[in-house]
Amino acid sequence: MANLASLKRSSTALTTGAWKRPDPDLDLQILTRGFTDEYQDAQASKQRKAAKGFGGDPEKLPVAMKRSINIECLIKHCLIDVKMTDDDGNPVSFEEFCDTIRDPDFSELATAAFTAAGMVSADREADAKEAEGN
Repeated sequence: MANLASLKRSSTALTTGAWKRPDPDLDLQILTRGFTDEYQDAQASKQRKAAKGFGGDPEKLPVAMKRSINIECLIKHCLIDVKMTDDDGNPVSFEEFCDTIRDPDFSELATAAFTAAGMVSADREADAKEAEGN
């Protein structure tokens, strides 16, 4: 049986961020917060505003518009830094990374960024303490 402490989320990682490697096949590490209340509120607000032109229903937003809104909210409220290199082995700046995940041609990289934030949201305090000990 699970105890309450095992279900407690890591609020430190959720608010200050944690380094995550969202795909073991990619040489990519992302410092990110989890999906904070601020992220959720901004996402919902922006989708509602955009939906005014679609009868007020956010479910009717085109996929590309939703993706753009969600990425902008992720950048503003979750992502903090990145460690990765370009094809020539040069470090990619955080700004370059953000510009790249906005490009629909790099949807796999955007998915990795969302995955990293999701990993932080899923971190439990006990798991974070155990990782610190390693």
